[in-house]
Amino acid sequence: IHREIKSQSIIAASLRIASTPDGNFIIHFSPPMMLSPPYYLLLALLLSLCNDIASAFCPSNDVMSSSRPRFSPLSMAASNDISSKIRYLGSGDEAIIRPGVVLVAPAHEYDHFLMKSAVFVYAIGLDENEVVIRGVIIDHPTAFTISEMSPNVMGSLSDNLMFRGGRSGADSAMLLHSAGGDDGHVKGTGEMIGSSGIYEGGVVSAMEAADAGLANPDQFKFFFNYMQFRENELDDMFKGVVDDDGKLDEWVSLEVPPEYVLDSDVERGEMWSKLRNTIREIRQG
Repeated sequence: IHREIKSQSIIAASLRIASTPDGNFIIHFSPPMMLSPPYYLLLALLLSLCNDIASAFCPSNDVMSSSRPRFSPLSMAASNDISSKIRYLGSGDEAIIRPGVVLVAPAHEYDHFLMKSAVFVYAIGLDENEVVIRGVIIDHPTAFTISEMSPNVMGSLSDNLMFRGGRSGADSAMLLHSAGGDDGHVKGTGEMIGSSGIYEGGVVSAMEAADAGLANPDQFKFFFNYMQFRENELDDMFKGVVDDDGKLDEWVSLEVPPEYVLDSDVERGEMWSKLRNTIREIRQG
C-alpha cells in the first residue's frame, strides 16, 4: 500500500480537560437525566448498538429515512455536481493512503465498527517508532447532539450531531470543519488535512464564527473517538476477498469533496452505500 508519512508523531488527546492547546476538547458528560456518567455512556453505546443492528438488516443501496433533525441537505443538482469531484485512488494493494483520503469498506468487511463504513484519514505518523494511521468513520451518527454530550459547546453549534468515529480514543472528541485556513474564520486549526479542504480543532473559534454568522453550522462535524490502524493491520485489511460473483472485493481509497466528509444528514452506512455506487460507476467508465 502506498503511503505518505507525516513527520510529526501522533499524540492522543487523553487529558480530562475542557480543551487542549490545539483546539480539540475532551467530552465532559453532563446528562439531562438523573444518571451517573458511566450509565449515561452505557446508554449512548446501547442506542448506538441498536442503530448498528438495524442498519445491518437494511439493504446497502437503500436510503434510510429518519425523523431526527437534518443539518446539511443537498439538492439533487448540487449533489451530482459534488460527486463529479470524487477521485479514485486505487484499491487493495494499489490503494494510496494519505491524510485527507476516505477509505471505503468492501461488502465482506464484518468488523463491528468497519462494516459498511467510510473512514476519513486525518493523520499518519509515528507512535513509539511504529507507523500509525488514524481516521474517523464519517457515517456513524449517535442519538445525541454535541451539547447533550458536552456543555462546553454552546450557541449555533450546540445542535450538531455527535458521530461515533471509532473504537479508540479514551472518550475523547474532535472537531472537523471546512472553515479554517488563511481565508477561513476559524483560527488555531493548523494546516489543512492533506488536500481535503478539511481542518481539525479550533472549537472555541468555531463557536464564535458560527454565532457571528461567519460560518455555517453545516461546515462543522463532531466525532467521538476514532479508528487506529498499524501498518500490518492495514496490509491484512486491504488483501481483498473474491465475492460470490467471482469478483475481487477490496477496500478502496478515494478523494472526496469536504461536503461528503462533513455531511451530518446521513444514517449508519449511508455514505458508504453512496460511495460504493460511485466506485461502481467509475469502474464501469
